[in-house]
Amino acid sequence: MNTPHPADEKEVWSGTPSQIRHLGLYALCAVVALVLLVAAIKVHGSRLPSWVPLLLLLVPAIVAGKRWLQTRCEQITLTDQRLILRRGILNRTTDYVELYRVKDSHFTQPLAERIFGLGTIRLRTTQDSEPLVVLAGMRAPETLWNQIRNLVEACRAARGVREVDMNTEVGG
Repeated sequence: MNTPHPADEKEVWSGTPSQIRHLGLYALCAVVALVLLVAAIKVHGSRLPSWVPLLLLLVPAIVAGKRWLQTRCEQITLTDQRLILRRGILNRTTDYVELYRVKDSHFTQPLAERIFGLGTIRLRTTQDSEPLVVLAGMRAPETLWNQIRNLVEACRAARGVREVDMNTEVGG
């Protein structure tokens, strides 16, 4: 699923978020499915048809399956000039974030993510279309975050971009 890049642009990293970030949802769906299965067995002797709870088993399966497929279809590509985000199962959306437009980056690794070697990277940008980019459930997140930070600085230096903070306080 590689996209051609301009001749002077080089792909640095490509990947997808980890499915492990949805472990809680998957576990909840499994518990709901188990409860519905037990209900189907208990209802078997009652007047309600046993296929009704079994039909309800489709609900947690669809919820978990949709989330799995959404994550599976999410593709992130980092080049030396931009971050390319592709999302969508049937309808595809592709967002391009120019690295020189990244204003600030933040890396977090809550305990649940840390246990599995995952983390979340947040990028604040000056782009109207994508002011906040959240890369959740990333493997080796600190390495990726450092790559992004270094590339942002290189892009800014190459373009002569400097960040200027305007002090809007009025003294008096």
